[in-house]
Amino acid sequence: MTPRLRTILALLLGTLALTVPAGALVVENADLTPAEVNLFFAMREYTLTYNEYADRLPGWVTGPFADETVNLYVISPDGVLVIGITFHDKKVIQFDAKGCPDPIVTVTTDAATAEEVMISERPFDTFREAMRSGTATIEGKNLIGTLRTGMVRFGFWAMDVIGM
Repeated sequence: MTPRLRTILALLLGTLALTVPAGALVVENADLTPAEVNLFFAMREYTLTYNEYADRLPGWVTGPFADETVNLYVISPDGVLVIGITFHDKKVIQFDAKGCPDPIVTVTTDAATAEEVMISERPFDTFREAMRSGTATIEGKNLIGTLRTGMVRFGFWAMDVIGM
């Protein structure tokens, strides 16, 4: 992608971010490849669906990150796309393609797993399976993040033990 095309794309995405109605999801952009732009917008669309169902997810999954920032590292052949995700009241309110400066946790996965979760009929279970198989990992970045991540892992383990 040429620098001129990247600049135009960044301006377009920046304009879209500024014209979002109050209370809607905000997307901030950085210098992305076309594949990363596609993934970024697919995640944005998925997030709108996630936000509709966030209150139905178990509290031990959404609660620890209800008003926090998380960095998602998506590994692809193009490199690593870092997406900062800001939560408020259990819902995603902002994406930042430059990442967040002080995330409570980082989630690392590959592009195929991220896409698999987004298209799944049961994204929660798909993510759990990715955690089991090691294609997705969660790491606390400070003491609170480590404790909260442990709570989520314990919840996954408990669900496996009781067969849910």
